[in-house]
Amino acid sequence: MVLSKREREVIELLCLGYANKEISDKMSISRRTVETYIERLMFKLRARNRLALVAIYIREYEKI
Repeated sequence: MVLSKREREVIELLCLGYANKEISDKMSISRRTVETYIERLMFKLRARNRLALVAIYIREYEKI
């Protein structure tokens, strides 16, 4: 699955433990936009929750 540059930015900050508000501040976007990115990422990566999203991303995209 191909992720956009912005989706990768959001999920990488999520992996570092940032909250939605912190991500929105760092990226200069609204909190709702961050939530939309996370919802889209969860759909694309078929994750049930944020923890699963992070685990799937690390396993599939970071090849750890």
